[in-house]
Amino acid sequence: MASGAAADVAAFARFIEQGEALLAEAADAGARESYASVWFDAEILNALALERWESEGRPTDWQAPWRADFQHDAAQAVAALREAAAALLQA
Repeated sequence: MASGAAADVAAFARFIEQGEALLAEAADAGARESYASVWFDAEILNALALERWESEGRPTDWQAPWRADFQHDAAQAVAALREAAAALLQA
């Protein structure tokens, strides 16, 4: 799921939603706290992107704004979440 998560606003939103579930599964408090911090930053980006998409009328083709304003940061957030998830699952 992570490999395509930065493709568009909907894929990123699904990825962030799924990522929240990992918090409940973590036994190690330190790893959980680190993951939660990274996830929260990604959730803020997700909220900003979704708010803008919705304010523009939920267009079916929203690739240009996504690529210009959100995709780079989303890709970085996905990479950070993957790293934090790996640490979380190893803990």
